[in-house]
Amino acid sequence: MIRIILTTMIFALLQSLLYADVVVYLKSNIVQKNNLTVSDIAQVDGDEAELVKSLCIPDAALNDGYITKNEVYQSLKSIVSGLLVIHGSAVKLVAPETLSNADSSSQELSPTLNEITVIKGDLVTVKLIKKSIVIELIGKALQSGKTGDEIKISLQSGKIVTGKIVNNVVECYL
Repeated sequence: MIRIILTTMIFALLQSLLYADVVVYLKSNIVQKNNLTVSDIAQVDGDEAELVKSLCIPDAALNDGYITKNEVYQSLKSIVSGLLVIHGSAVKLVAPETLSNADSSSQELSPTLNEITVIKGDLVTVKLIKKSIVIELIGKALQSGKTGDEIKISLQSGKIVTGKIVNNVVECYL
């Protein structure tokens, strides 16, 4: 039964990605600056990607220090003529003066560069990546680690995979 549900979920995810006119992958956090565009806060792919990338983020979306998925959707819904898929929940805006000189050259920041971001036993998002196919699952961390570390993850199927922690997601290249 679980296999059928998992297969259905994967099929639905893949189908939505195959037919999406625009897919937006929100970054976890960025340095706040004037005139932020969609390309500053996300990676964009699809038929209308170039048009979407140049769109400026409204100032009203910047007031609380986060740009939420809904705020991005509201900004893009009138521009995208087809299906719009947004991955991620929000982008945290980090003030430039809070950065050290070493970090100031980085557009996207890791939430905690030198601290443990995944603790053994945590449920984490796992991206299984093979060529141009990406499948997101939930797995259980078998090791603790910080951004950039490779750790072992147990999937719901019982299979154990090794992946690298990137922006609070474990990426596993198959």
